[in-house]
Amino acid sequence: VFRKRAGATIVSTRPQRIAERTEAQKQQAQKFRDASHYAVKVLKDPIVKDAYALRAKEGLTAYNVAVADYLIVPDISLVDFSLYDGSKGSTLTIRAQDDHLVSEVYMSIYGTDGTLLEEGPATPHENGLDWVYTTKKASTPVQGHRLEVQASDLPGNQAQRSEVVN
Repeated sequence: VFRKRAGATIVSTRPQRIAERTEAQKQQAQKFRDASHYAVKVLKDPIVKDAYALRAKEGLTAYNVAVADYLIVPDISLVDFSLYDGSKGSTLTIRAQDDHLVSEVYMSIYGTDGTLLEEGPATPHENGLDWVYTTKKASTPVQGHRLEVQASDLPGNQAQRSEVVN
């Protein structure tokens, strides 16, 4: 088997399959096929291709970065509700990260009885790390409110996190 990587030709033996694949291996192989299909499709857009190419480290291509982006789900590491007092205009800060970029963060706020009080998209913070959701209406008291956050990346992977205001 001959491969070209970063201008060098790599020669290796053909891999040998000994046993039938397990169900988990079949599912992982399907994920890689889907990731490859995604990469080929989105790299037809020159703007997206350039964005992925900028993230490619030495020896990698925009295709490699796009495949990895498809396989890696965003992470919501923080939901800061310290400034949330239930008044209109209160802010909630969300830290959501991805290997490439988080394309959207969406906030839903539920009352203590489980009813949806409000929802909407958060906006990127100027620090480039966080997202900020600003409440549209007043809702007090806030203790016991459930905050549901959803972060999405370019391929559509979604992460969710739930916090209860105490």
